[in-house]
Amino acid sequence: MRVELTLFDVGRCRHCERVTLAGGRWGNVTFPSMVALIVHPTEGAILYDTGYAPHFMDATAGFPERLYRWATPVDLPQAQRLEVQLAAHGLRPSDIRWCLVSHFHADHIAGLRDLPNARFVCMREDLESMRAMSRVRGLRNGWLPALLPTGFDARVRYAGDGVARALPAPWETLGEGVDLFGDGSLFAVPMPGHAPRQMGLCLRDAQDRAVLLCADACWSHLTFRERRLPTWPARLVTHDWAAYVRTVERLHTLAHAAPDVAILPSHCQASLDTYRAATPGGPACAFS
Repeated sequence: MRVELTLFDVGRCRHCERVTLAGGRWGNVTFPSMVALIVHPTEGAILYDTGYAPHFMDATAGFPERLYRWATPVDLPQAQRLEVQLAAHGLRPSDIRWCLVSHFHADHIAGLRDLPNARFVCMREDLESMRAMSRVRGLRNGWLPALLPTGFDARVRYAGDGVARALPAPWETLGEGVDLFGDGSLFAVPMPGHAPRQMGLCLRDAQDRAVLLCADACWSHLTFRERRLPTWPARLVTHDWAAYVRTVERLHTLAHAAPDVAILPSHCQASLDTYRAATPGGPACAFS
């Protein structure tokens, strides 16, 4: 089953590129915070993550949380706010029926509080691991508990509790995934490393292009295409470096085995721009 897919940039941050990519520039570059709007034929409007929101500024107003904002300065122009971009597609935040949470770092969940009618889907291990962290360790890992909505536990469903099965072509090299709605439209795939149990998403868009939303499994397409890993400072904010490397290898294998799959890291501007510019039926990701 196909779904309609639209990619938003909901805020952005700045950080040294060389930290996130071996051989990258020493200067700061801009990293978008991608949100995917998915319109499902029967389930309606779905979000994959929410990006930044004013709640992030509130949650990082005091110390030590303000260090997060200092380390990765954030910009959220009015035109990039989630509710503004949803309105351009005839939607309100209250219209969102499901929000699929890739992982619980603040730049992916800052807008959860603005979705009053959504149910949430995440990986149980990801949420429980974050909640078990101390305030300081959680902050180092990008976890701001204040961003979770009141009553979150009553509205959450755990993707990893479903029955995993072998993924269909062309994603089969990734191993197993969970069919979230039982109709073959959206497959949740564990991509651990950056976060304890990060959730990727396999789907086919309205043009029948195969897509993998891989969140922060890497920050650049050059990481999985050329095996250019982040440099050592990035390990300080990586939950499990060995698992991170294994996930990158899985992406590398997929990129070579199925080059027509659009592999979309949430913070890779080149990947997002290439997907948006692709003509219907053409190659979804074609980097030189």
